Amino acid sequence: MNNTFNFNRFGRLLAMDGRKYVRNFGLIFAILCSLNIVLWILTLVFGFPMMTIFRWLICYLGMFLATMLVPSKVFGDINLPSEGVRFAMLPVSNLEKYLSYALFCLATPVLVLLGSWGIDSLLTLLPIGGFDHYIKHWGFLGLMQDFVKELGAASDVDVNMGEAGFEDFQKFTSMFGPAYNINFIIGIVLNVGLFMLGNLLFKTHKIGKTLGLMILFSYVTSMIMQIFFASTGLLPMMYGITPDAQPDINMVTDFVSRSMLIVLIINCVFTIGLYIGVFFKLKTQKY
Repeated sequence: MNNTFNFNRFGRLLAMDGRKYVRNFGLIFAILCSLNIVLWILTLVFGFPMMTIFRWLICYLGMFLATMLVPSKVFGDINLPSEGVRFAMLPVSNLEKYLSYALFCLATPVLVLLGSWGIDSLLTLLPIGGFDHYIKHWGFLGLMQDFVKELGAASDVDVNMGEAGFEDFQKFTSMFGPAYNINFIIGIVLNVGLFMLGNLLFKTHKIGKTLGLMILFSYVTSMIMQIFFASTGLLPMMYGITPDAQPDINMVTDFVSRSMLIVLIINCVFTIGLYIGVFFKLKTQKY
């Protein structure tokens, strides 16, 4: 069938894939959304409050595990000889197969993140445990500010960097935060595409081999950044080698802004390439 799109036909495909999703991934989805319960139990047993950034990291861990697992658990048979032939013979277009595949794989980490946050928020309502407040900030700037405040409270120390130091901290995080947030979102989409493609390329050990691809991608990104900073004279800053013990804040912010820009460009290029590759691999899959 050619690359056409029909809403009714696509709806039936979504329903079929949805039933398969619930059957193969429903329990895993519930577990990944509930990981913060482990942290809450630890605070209950040992009697200490849990810092917001660690609760956020567990939410992110669940999201990454969902990104990693959902393609192989739900669509792991689409490139296998016997099961893949049935997938190839479905009376839907390649475009519809691709959109359904991408929709479930992209929606799952977002839903896991929202589910984790929802359960975390419910735990803060309980009169026991160490979840004292909601996770209010998801962006870099808010998280760093919460971290500094909670670190001072946990150590009974007034975290005071001085007026100049605090202004530098605000300047740095204000500049770095938005770029980090954009790269964070692009990174999620990139990781989903990487595991979608790995699920189609490999017939066995899909997750492990795709993690190998991810390491290779990180290495290539690092090499590109080194070449870029070598050409701009900022390579010593990349390794923390500076003439002064405390580099000028303007130099640091310039370095970080350039770093985030080059990472954003690389991530966007790779992300577009990955999703194009997924479509053509799905379209030309041989059994």
